[in-house]
Amino acid sequence: MSRFFTTGSDSESESSLSGEELVTKPVGGNYGKQPLLLSEDEEDTKRVVRSAKDKRFEELTNLIRTIRNAMKIRDVTKCLEEFELLGKAYGKAKSIVDKEGVPRFYIRILADLEDYLNELWEDKEGKKKMNKNNAKALSTLRQKIRKY
Repeated sequence: MSRFFTTGSDSESESSLSGEELVTKPVGGNYGKQPLLLSEDEEDTKRVVRSAKDKRFEELTNLIRTIRNAMKIRDVTKCLEEFELLGKAYGKAKSIVDKEGVPRFYIRILADLEDYLNELWEDKEGKKKMNKNNAKALSTLRQKIRKY
C-alpha cells in the first residue's frame, strides 16, 4: 500500500516501507551523456531523394491499388473511403498535374470505378444481399462519381 494513503499507526507505514525499496533518480538532465545507439538497419539505410512528381504519383497509385483490391472483394465502403482520400491526394498533386497533365492511371480508375458502380447498381438482387453500410456507400459513391 502506498505511504500516502495510510492513516493507521507508524508501525504500518514502517512495515510497508521496509518491503519497498525507494529508487531515487538523479536530478538534472542526464540526456546528453548517454550515447545514441543505432541498429544495423539504420546505419546502412541511405536516403532516397525523389521528385515531388514521383511522390505525388506514388501516393495516387497506392490509393488506386487499394481501390482496385476493394473492388475485387466487393467492399464498397472501402472504395468510398479510398475515393475520398484519392480526391484529397489529387488536390495536393494539382500543381504537378497542371504542369504534366492528368495521368492516364487516374482517368482509368475513374472510368473503371464508374463502370463497377453501374454494374452493382443494375444488379437488383446483389443490392438486396448487400449489408446496410455497403448499400449506403454504393449510393453515396455513385453520386460522388457522377459529380466528379
